[in-house]
Amino acid sequence: MSKQNNLRRLMAPRSIVMIGGSNLAEPIHNTRAIGFDGEIWVVNPKYDEIAGIPCYRSITDLPGAPDAAFVAVNAALTVPAVAQLSEKGCASAVCYAAGFAEVGEEGAQLQQQLIDAAGEMALVGPNCYGLLNFSNGVALWPDRLSGEKHPKGVAIISQSGNLALNLTMQQRSVPINHMISVGNQAILGIGDYIEPLLEDDSVCAIGLYIEGLKDIRGFSQAALLALQKGVPLVVLKAGTSELGSQLALSHTSSLAGSDEMYQALFDRLGIMRVHSQAELLETLKLAAICRPPETGRVGVLTCSGADSALIADGLDERGLTLPSLTASQCATLRPLLPDFVTLSNPLDYNTTIWGDLETCTQVFGAMMDGDSDTNILALDFPKPGVGSDREWQAAVDAMIAAHQQRSKTTIVLSNLSELLAEDARQRMVEAGVAPMQGLEEGLSALAALVRFAQRRKQILAMSDPQRLILRQSELSDGDSRMLDEWVSKQLLGHYGLPLPGGQLADLASVATVADSVGYPVVMKAVSDRLAHKTEAGAVVLNLQDAAAVSAAAEVMSNRLQAQGLEQFSFLIEPMVSDAVGELIIGLKRDEQFGLALIIGTGGVLVNLLNDSATLLLPTDRSAIAGAIESLKGYPLLQGYRGREAGDIEAAVDAVMAVADFAMEHWHSVTELDINPLMVRPQGKGVVAVDALVRRVATN
Repeated sequence: MSKQNNLRRLMAPRSIVMIGGSNLAEPIHNTRAIGFDGEIWVVNPKYDEIAGIPCYRSITDLPGAPDAAFVAVNAALTVPAVAQLSEKGCASAVCYAAGFAEVGEEGAQLQQQLIDAAGEMALVGPNCYGLLNFSNGVALWPDRLSGEKHPKGVAIISQSGNLALNLTMQQRSVPINHMISVGNQAILGIGDYIEPLLEDDSVCAIGLYIEGLKDIRGFSQAALLALQKGVPLVVLKAGTSELGSQLALSHTSSLAGSDEMYQALFDRLGIMRVHSQAELLETLKLAAICRPPETGRVGVLTCSGADSALIADGLDERGLTLPSLTASQCATLRPLLPDFVTLSNPLDYNTTIWGDLETCTQVFGAMMDGDSDTNILALDFPKPGVGSDREWQAAVDAMIAAHQQRSKTTIVLSNLSELLAEDARQRMVEAGVAPMQGLEEGLSALAALVRFAQRRKQILAMSDPQRLILRQSELSDGDSRMLDEWVSKQLLGHYGLPLPGGQLADLASVATVADSVGYPVVMKAVSDRLAHKTEAGAVVLNLQDAAAVSAAAEVMSNRLQAQGLEQFSFLIEPMVSDAVGELIIGLKRDEQFGLALIIGTGGVLVNLLNDSATLLLPTDRSAIAGAIESLKGYPLLQGYRGREAGDIEAAVDAVMAVADFAMEHWHSVTELDINPLMVRPQGKGVVAVDALVRRVATN
């Protein structure tokens, strides 16, 4: 059977075998506590029974082929145990032990032996905590157990066992139905787990803690499937700093990779990225309880000026809007509120109606009837034991009552995460109202869900969404070498990249060639050993006549020969003097992602602004245009302060030419740099005035 079919048996086993010693008492207890009603077998040659279950002396003595195994022996014993399970016909195994690829070369060799031993088994780990499935009553889990089954809930896949354990202990009313700790991903990648989770109709959202992905293509396939089904993915990615990346490598043997590449992947596939465990939980909670809002229009209810100001600021920072109240809303609200209450959005409805369930319900409902897709009630409960919370509970009941008469996304948001009472949270969850804990986390979660809905709409409208699936990163064998500027430009010109229209010359013919090109001209030395011509003094601009060209060529020739460069030519090109802005276009090869397209503000601003956008390939004109518009330097191309607007469509064409070149030379190109691409006024096009390609020679 395939690994995917075996993984499905792991998610819903009818028989489980546990292999280990007294440490099996906890997972046996967990399996019973979670409601597993299938067969539980235990293998240990030294014990008669563990936790009340008789022990078999060996795996070969088992009465049948188990669907799933929990292997809790050391690394050296794990390999033969998995080999015997495979021979027995076991479908899957959780390998708890550490000491594999995460510890170095010797551990990597042991992990390869484990892979070979597993065969077609669906193997989780090693170096992992395992799996909890409250939907089907499965607890292949070595530590204390916290959680319960929910009619609708979330799944979390984590590369860290300890983080997975901590998340099961959350006190935020997140309905977790699945927790999978994947460890080293020796056989199964994170994308492999997503697909069977999508087959569980109780899964409304999937959270991911990622240090590094093993199979980018497989992950992108699973992420696209999730998006098409409408199940949001929420990711917390570690390893964004150099030190964090090194720790990720030592922790689960993952190559953390370029954070820009990962961000491009998440943007491409509508994956919501968060930056803390609290934000992960709050975003998952919102995605599980509420349907994604169609727009970022928000109505806000508070009884505090501070709450109104802070929420308004937070929404604005995240690109969400506060529509004005309609005349109809004002007509409904005015008689319900004191005259001194200003009717606005946010609405500070004042404490004069505090605790009045009927009036609060009417006021909250009137706010929901406005031009908003999401409505927020700011509410911080008193500390437990400090007086009655009757009025706060009434506010929750009013929000629930108003929500039940309408279909909009409804949120009760506490400024401080701890000030939202558990019984009230539970009531809200059951009613489809999201109890969001923490102002920053709650607003970020809402903004992420809005972006998810918008990106999903874009992708579903594509004629071929499958092109979003990434190719394998495969580089041909051989040494990479740099092509000189002339060869690089001619190669790219075949794909439609606009060139200045220059000519090559030797020292004796530079003046004649310059005459034919037309003045003013730019003269550059050309050699596959000249990557940085400006620093080498191999560029001269704005030469006005033949005498200036000849003199400059003589000086340049002497300078380069003094630097040890004997073989070079001269490239004479017309001077581009009407550019309104400059772009840089690059290709960067990543070990995991293959070639990625880099678009940035070029010329002298490239290092000053550090202004670029990354797109994974393949891509299209729409994504390229969006990347250009995202640049800090984009206003220059639009006609900043009365200047002429640039030919942005031609710039998109030029970047698309580079993208086509990249796809055609996917296995050979290691690097490309066009800096600058001169963007001329509207209707006059663009010109690539410098280009460098580095690639592996192919026959």
